[in-house]
This record gives sequence, C-alpha cells and structure tokens, in this order.
Amino acid sequence: MAVAGQIRLPNNINSTLGALEAREIAFRVGRAAGPVWRSVDAVMARGENAITKWWLARLIRRATAMDEAEALAWLDRVRRDTAGGSWSILPDDTGILSMASHMLPASMRPSAVKGGAGAGFDGDPAQPVFFYVAGGGFMLPPTPRQRAIAGELAAGFGARAVMGAHRLAPEHPHPLPVEDLAGHYLSLIEGGVPATNIVVGGDSAGATLLLSMLLMLRERGETMPAGALLFSPWTDLAMRGWSYVTKGVSSDSPFRMETAAFAARLYLGDTLPTEPQASPAYADLDGFPPIAVHCSRYDMHFDDAVHLAEQADKAGVPVRVNYWESPRHHLERFRSRQAKESIELAAGIARSWLEQEEKQRLS
Repeated sequence: MAVAGQIRLPNNINSTLGALEAREIAFRVGRAAGPVWRSVDAVMARGENAITKWWLARLIRRATAMDEAEALAWLDRVRRDTAGGSWSILPDDTGILSMASHMLPASMRPSAVKGGAGAGFDGDPAQPVFFYVAGGGFMLPPTPRQRAIAGELAAGFGARAVMGAHRLAPEHPHPLPVEDLAGHYLSLIEGGVPATNIVVGGDSAGATLLLSMLLMLRERGETMPAGALLFSPWTDLAMRGWSYVTKGVSSDSPFRMETAAFAARLYLGDTLPTEPQASPAYADLDGFPPIAVHCSRYDMHFDDAVHLAEQADKAGVPVRVNYWESPRHHLERFRSRQAKESIELAAGIARSWLEQEEKQRLS
C-alpha cells in the first residue's frame, strides 16, 4: 500500500543500545544465578506487576469518581500512610501486602523500614552530600524504603543523605516542585557545602524532577553537582518510547500507559508534555554533570534510559548505563542480589566522581 511506505517508526532501541554498548557506555549487569532461581524470581516479579497494574487502575477509577475536595482529602490520607510506611502503590521488600496494608489493623501492618535521611542538613559541611529525590508519581512523599535506599547509597561513598524536599502534584504542578528542589539544593551550598561535594540522585518520577532541577540550575548559571545517579528514570512525559507500549500491555512492568499518563497529566497542569523543562527527553544536556543510569531491560522507562544516555553523549556529558535483565521497576527497592549489586555499583561511581573533583581541586 502507498500509505505503508510513508510510515516512519521510531529508531530501534536495540540498535541504539547496541551502539552504546559498542562504545562502552551501556553495560548489561548481573551476577550469575541458577536457572531455577531466575525462573522463580521472574514469576514472582511478574505476578507482583500484574497485581500492581490492577491495583493502580482501581485507584485511578476511585480517585476520578470523587469530587475535588473528597479526592484531595483521600490523597492526603494516602500521603500520610505512605510517609509512615503503612501504604505503598508499589510492592518493595515488604512484598505485595504493603499495597493493601492501609486496610489492615495497625498490629498487622508491615513495619516501616528503619534508617533513612532527613529533609534538612545539620552535618559537617566538609562531608559529601547525597541529595536524593524520591519518585512517587509526582504525588506521593518518600516511603521509608526510599529514605533507606538514599541512606544506603550515601553510606557507600561516605556521604550524608538529604531527601530533596518539594511540594506535590496536583495541588502544586510544574514548575513549582522543580523550583522547590532548586531552592533546597542551593540552600545546601549556602550552608557551606561545595557543589562539587554534592552528588544528586533520583528514581522514576523523582529522576524527572531531578533532571528538571539541573536544567533550571544551568539556566540560572548555578554550579552543577559532581554527578547524578538515576534509577529507572522517567524522562519523556509524552511517552514516545516503544517500551511504554510493549511493557504497558505485559506483566514486565507494574504500570500501564494510562497510569503513567494520569500521573503526568496531574503534574503537568497546563504545561505541554514536550516542554524540555518538564520533560527532559526534549532538552539539550550541554553543561550537565556526569550521569549514571541504572534500569531494568523490561522497565516501561527503559527506552527513556537509553535515549537519555544518547542525549548526554551527544552533548559531551560523561554517561554510563547499567541495566539488568529483570522485570522489576526501580529494582533497588527490593532486598535482592540485584538491588545490592546496583547500590554498590552506584556508590562506587559516585565515589569516583568525588575523587575526580578532589583531584581537580588540588591540581
């Protein structure tokens, strides 16, 4: 047919990934594991993903059936439970039970993960800082597990973890959360912490906000941090990547496209999803600090991760992508071999950035 010849498909992500691997920018990571364990873990992960898809669809139907005041009051309760560790839209090391635990008696709820990081800073300015922005669909605060991950990562390279504080959508849409994060980052510098002694990080929608923060800092002529660690980053709020389609209809991801679109719509407000400041996939990354991306090959955001590396490389930004053959979104949430491996690898990368900054300072 004549029309068929006019159809232009997006670049094949496998070709892009292969080119990045050939240039030693992308690396497939994963320690050897027996076939039985790999099969069991994959079945468990895909089962969790399928249940999470159903659960999220149920939440969206429930939220959209409420009037605005009722929906915001309900969201406020969800936020309090999320921050306290008794509710989660995504299972983590507490398992599937964590998604529905807000309906259980307090004595039966999973205990909150100990450890983590505060939103302020009262430590030694000479100590490195890990400034972490947690994902939560732009609408939820950090969970105890996310705070613990920030603490574990920071401890791995001798830093103090600080959770990036920002207002939440939909009450506070773009660019308000980004402005909050930029202000929080600059307050660390005003408090005596050199920008070159700060490593920033974020997961999922938190990585979106973090990249937007870096764009805002660059536009204002502020000093960039030593590097950025990104876990399952969401960079394209217009969701052009094929992984949004292919993983959204499979059990390889806990999200459907419509779930992501719901969160993006509430965050964007009147902003277009192709606006570079809101959707970093459309931005020029010139002048950015080094970037390391950790992601699952089966994640809905995998195409975003690969294209981000391509963007950074074209802009001359040092970048590395480490990916796992896992159907888990933000796999660091779990107490698993892969999570431990990812955290250790990320901490080592951050340590190397800080060492490089120190060498440059002394030279």
